[in-house]
Amino acid sequence: MVIFSFIAELVFSVVIIFIALYLYFTRNFNYWKNKNVPYIKPLPFFGNIYNGILMRHCMGEIFSDLYKKSMKPFIGFFILDKPCILLRDPQIIKKFLVNDFQYFYDRNVLNNIRDDPISTHVLFVLKNPEWKEIRTKITPVFTSSKIKVMSKLIEDVAQEMVDYLGKNIDVNSTMDMKDISLKFTVDVISTTIFGVNAYSFKNKNSEFKEIAQKLFNWDDLLTAFRMRCYFLAPAIAKLFRMSFLDPYCTRFLKKCFLEIMDSRIVSKVSRNDLIDILLQLKNNDEQFMDGDILVAQAVMFFAAGFETSSSTMAFALYELAHHPDIQNKLRHEINVISEKHGGINFDSLKEMEYLDMCVKEVLRKYPVLPFLDRKATANYNIPGTDIIIDRDTPVFIPILALHNDPRYFPSPEKFDPERFSKTNVNNIENFAYMPFGEGPRNCIGARFGKITTKLGLAYILKTFMIETTRLTENKIKFNPKGVVLSSLTGMKLRLNKV
Repeated sequence: MVIFSFIAELVFSVVIIFIALYLYFTRNFNYWKNKNVPYIKPLPFFGNIYNGILMRHCMGEIFSDLYKKSMKPFIGFFILDKPCILLRDPQIIKKFLVNDFQYFYDRNVLNNIRDDPISTHVLFVLKNPEWKEIRTKITPVFTSSKIKVMSKLIEDVAQEMVDYLGKNIDVNSTMDMKDISLKFTVDVISTTIFGVNAYSFKNKNSEFKEIAQKLFNWDDLLTAFRMRCYFLAPAIAKLFRMSFLDPYCTRFLKKCFLEIMDSRIVSKVSRNDLIDILLQLKNNDEQFMDGDILVAQAVMFFAAGFETSSSTMAFALYELAHHPDIQNKLRHEINVISEKHGGINFDSLKEMEYLDMCVKEVLRKYPVLPFLDRKATANYNIPGTDIIIDRDTPVFIPILALHNDPRYFPSPEKFDPERFSKTNVNNIENFAYMPFGEGPRNCIGARFGKITTKLGLAYILKTFMIETTRLTENKIKFNPKGVVLSSLTGMKLRLNKV
């Protein structure tokens, strides 16, 4: 009888707790209905991101799934119990990102100074007014003249990559071009930002490459969960005192950066890299660019730079292997223009229009950051409606979905660089194509990233033909744990010398 009573009390307690949790997690589910905003019916405890919480879909696919459930210009949805809004119409997106930027200058991603003093100063997660101050200071780093100087360092790495491939290709074997692209961009970022040679092609145990792989190791559930919480559920990340980037990686990068900077100050040697530029900024404003603020920018450029460029390169090589006619046309352009300029360099790249078209189409089909996030900093009336977006409401823009919407890009599954020809590019609706974001808070390193990607591709294609093999996926599967777009299985391709 005592056991029966105990079981009954336990069951009753569990039921009461479940009901309490149910009521708590569904308390906001009439939020959008009361505002007369079209919304997607949520599930208790999960909201509308069930597949995201279980990591069945990557974040780009999560928002694409929501995008396809309505044709309205904007729709309400829920992350757990939090009301959020998804923008679908390019003209409304323009108002949020540009015209009415003063209401949406902050990202939704958590800025956690208590538990992550380095990453909290990263430009990507900074809130206003600190964001505006640092953005203004860092913008001169990426002028065309400075990128042109740094491009000499990138060319050296590209030549090392080609030499490595020439020594290691086998006509009967495949190579993982995602790994090759990763080595290339890690070496590029290391030499242009930290002023050191990472030697990823010469040293299998390159520390910088190991750090790069650890930073965005989506197969590590803790990394995937931590990053997902920072973007989708900041309250959980703050509650469990999570860091944005892996603490071991940030400590390593901080130590390297400070040692190299001190050495540079003593030696007074100039390499025309990012450290030289940041030193100039520090000399001009010692108080503002001191300590963790300065280190954070180097960490940001490393973390953001290698992953975005390496993925874009790998996706490009995959598509070119599947489209030999496009590959041959591109190789012809590279050969003709590089001969005219005495090689592949910053100046010759500016004339390679078809290369630019190909890279733009890759970024259309595979935008590495497949969504944008913002947060309303004040109550905002959506123009042309009586709907008020309340302060602190997260706003999401589904870049991957827009780029693959047949209304804006007919036959979106087709890889077609001609979409971006001089004749056709003006037919693309504004704010339907945003691989680097738009408005004042767009990607500050977009030009640097494109130069890196183009140089890497041009050097490879001038020397090698890229082919598919039986190990090459017919359709790319995205890593379901990823925040950025990343191939689940790598890029298995065959290279043959031209």
